[in-house]
Amino acid sequence: FDESPVPKFTVVNHISETERLSGQTIENTSYPKSGDKNPIVTLGIADVKSGSVTFVDTTNYKPEDFIIARVGWSGDSKRVLFQAQNREQTFLDLNATDKATNKTVTLFKETSPAWVEAIDNAKFLQNGNFLWLSAARTGFKHLYLFDGNGKLLKTLTSGKWEIRSFHGVDEKNGFAYFNATEHSPIAEQIYRVKLDGSNFQRLSKEEGSHSAQFNEDFTQYIDNHSSINTPPNVKTYNADGTLIKIIGESKLNAQDKIGKPELLQVKTRDGFTMEAMMIKPSNFDATKKYPVMSYTYSGPHAQSVKNVWRGDLESWLLELPQKGYIIWVCDNRTASGKGVESEYPVYKNFGESELKDLTDGINYLKSLPYVDSTRIGLYGWSYGGYMTSYAMTHSDVFKVGIAGGTVADWNLYDSIYTERYMRTPQNNPEGYAKSSVVKAAKNLKGKLLLVHGTIDDNVHLQNSMQLVYELQKADKPFQMMFYPTARHGVSNPLQVRHLYKTMTDFILANL
Repeated sequence: FDESPVPKFTVVNHISETERLSGQTIENTSYPKSGDKNPIVTLGIADVKSGSVTFVDTTNYKPEDFIIARVGWSGDSKRVLFQAQNREQTFLDLNATDKATNKTVTLFKETSPAWVEAIDNAKFLQNGNFLWLSAARTGFKHLYLFDGNGKLLKTLTSGKWEIRSFHGVDEKNGFAYFNATEHSPIAEQIYRVKLDGSNFQRLSKEEGSHSAQFNEDFTQYIDNHSSINTPPNVKTYNADGTLIKIIGESKLNAQDKIGKPELLQVKTRDGFTMEAMMIKPSNFDATKKYPVMSYTYSGPHAQSVKNVWRGDLESWLLELPQKGYIIWVCDNRTASGKGVESEYPVYKNFGESELKDLTDGINYLKSLPYVDSTRIGLYGWSYGGYMTSYAMTHSDVFKVGIAGGTVADWNLYDSIYTERYMRTPQNNPEGYAKSSVVKAAKNLKGKLLLVHGTIDDNVHLQNSMQLVYELQKADKPFQMMFYPTARHGVSNPLQVRHLYKTMTDFILANL
């Protein structure tokens, strides 16, 4: 990588790491924000014996508009395969370079109505064919068999579900193993399929979520399983799914006062089925009215609602039902994990589609007789922090909001992520303006708590600073809590305790 064209961003740690209290640490990092110049990338093949390097010819791509997303070897190690994209990631070329001749050919090109997300390297078989995961072809991530020249031989899986992780291949018996959502969009199960596309099998049988670790020859695997109301358990199985041994089972704690989570489905105004979860107080009384604290992440293909033990919820949130609050989590369509096609509504326009779906979920809540419709809050971190602050400045749905590690304007986040969904600011200025929380700060409604780590090297503190400045100029009241030495997450146990108490106290005082 030649990072010389990339702007430097400075992060300052004001907490001295020495005895000199006046000291500070300054980090200067090459960080291309959306629209900035990216690193210039080259690909070389090094001879480990001689030390000589041969560079791959990539002159058919513009250096300033070129990403190498993945690099790997063919099964016989005679070719280097690399996935090439333009910076807005509207296509993906799978290229193969012959190590001996340095000649490069494009095996195939993938495109989509919006973006193409790089997934995994090709998995080569002994006969020279390879397996390829792709979501661009149908809108759902499935498994395909190609010959060594990039000719499609067989579509091994299909349907309105997706493969989440690929475990590998048992070539002796002709099976490919993977985790997928064929049985449920919110609970991964373990599957296998023959390399000719026949004998598709779900190996895991228990409801809930499963993850697998296979031995080297794919004769056995370890299954880690849990569900929303079943704590984790670990078992070993033969490759055909027959049980070998129970390694460990967790038991429910009789002292656990957390209410039993419920899984629900909610229809949006245009008929999309959203997955949702609710946790009521353990002493729930249907004749009473309860305030609701909702949690969101909302980012593309990032589920929060899963049929898994405790899911993504933090411990402080799980304690709120004991204090008389209902917890609500509802995945908007673009975060649903129901295929990449469900993500396309965010293309060139972060925020708007997500807020519509979250609002539809809240409208469902308001229809319930035991929900206090005047006392509903929202919390999220990172993209969830963006979504919380966006909702508080673009609607009056929520009485309170807690936004952590917030992306306040997409001009301020990194190019590789942002431009995939938003294109560049130069090519989509209107979309960037519409999606900005900074530009909408004057429209803040409700009570907002902003939280940010002062040395966050992912979502820079600059985001919250610019939002704070606009809120102050608009004479909007809000609260702000900085965490010195914290990066994109707060990890110091003493600061974590302070953070959880701060957020809890904010909710108790304002919701």
